[in-house]
Amino acid sequence: MDHPMALAGYATPGHRIAPAEHLLGLPGFWPAYYGPVWDAFADDPEPFGADHADVDAAAEALYDGTDVWPAFRIPLPRGRTVWVVHRNFPDDAGTDYLLTDPGRPRERELAAIEGHFRGPGLSWPDLVAMAHSAPADTEGVGDPDRRLLLLLPAYGDADTPVEEARERIAAALVAVGVEPGAAPRAAERFLDHPFWESPYWSAPGGSPLSGSLGTP
Repeated sequence: MDHPMALAGYATPGHRIAPAEHLLGLPGFWPAYYGPVWDAFADDPEPFGADHADVDAAAEALYDGTDVWPAFRIPLPRGRTVWVVHRNFPDDAGTDYLLTDPGRPRERELAAIEGHFRGPGLSWPDLVAMAHSAPADTEGVGDPDRRLLLLLPAYGDADTPVEEARERIAAALVAVGVEPGAAPRAAERFLDHPFWESPYWSAPGGSPLSGSLGTP
């Protein structure tokens, strides 16, 4: 199979899409993953227990594969999945956050991290709900902390409860190996997205997934 069937409409001839959850274990994964948005993490990876060689190796695995694009699967209730796809075109690279639903003919773009960025795609309540809504016995990323950290680049919300968010993100960072003393300061960076200003999501149902995650 050249690509997951759920992404048949998204896939491009000549480029495969392959699940890449095994890359989450690389020592420099998180600084490399956040590099396109928050490059300070790649510049100073020590709080993640990594060095620059680790970051370079992880970045190569994430961004240098033009024939096979690595993707991370975040399964949701009712057969839906968020795919984080590193779209490694040589001249048009980016990271796409895509929602697939068995009831829809094509994927839905939540956000894109690239030169012509698009987003945000998630409010704070959606981000937290998605992090904690992994169905049992499905393939992909099930750990709530890793799910939250993978989705952070697609998030933006002017109504974010700052202290709650700082504590939740810091706890997730500690869970993936960040030094506890450095985690709160690192978490603070995620509340300021350099690609967009945080919007005020209309309520109810203004965010793409609002109200849709609580029922399996």
